[in-house]
Amino acid sequence: MSAETTPRWSAETERVLREAGWYPGRSVPTLEWETALREHGGFEIHEAARRFLAEFGGLEGSERGPGRTMARMGFSLDPAVAEWDDEIFDVLSDEAGATLYPIGEADRRNIYLGMAPNGAVYVGMDSATLLADTGDRALEKLIEGIR
Repeated sequence: MSAETTPRWSAETERVLREAGWYPGRSVPTLEWETALREHGGFEIHEAARRFLAEFGGLEGSERGPGRTMARMGFSLDPAVAEWDDEIFDVLSDEAGATLYPIGEADRRNIYLGMAPNGAVYVGMDSATLLADTGDRALEKLIEGIR
């Protein structure tokens, strides 16, 4: 199979993302999020988070229940959920060894989603855990319930 015919995600992940409003070429402005997070939390966006949020920002997945290797968690790709939680992100960033930028939340606001400058996605509230090396893989893990 060539790279051009390799699907970006599983059919299930694509279905959930499309139902949430994603489509190829989707691009939304990020300036409002960037400004609010910089003014209220001192967050400085990096290019990986900007690209991810431009494509996926504002989407919500409500899929919950059994997954492949863990429960599927609903998620919201709204960085503003962390607008006032810069201290939490300082701790998560220290643990991750990279400056994490908020990209949303999962599991009914019990877990933050943060992206490192290299595109890796971490989850956490009290401690940071690597979810996936890329935003695409992180979405698939959240949607399909993969540890």
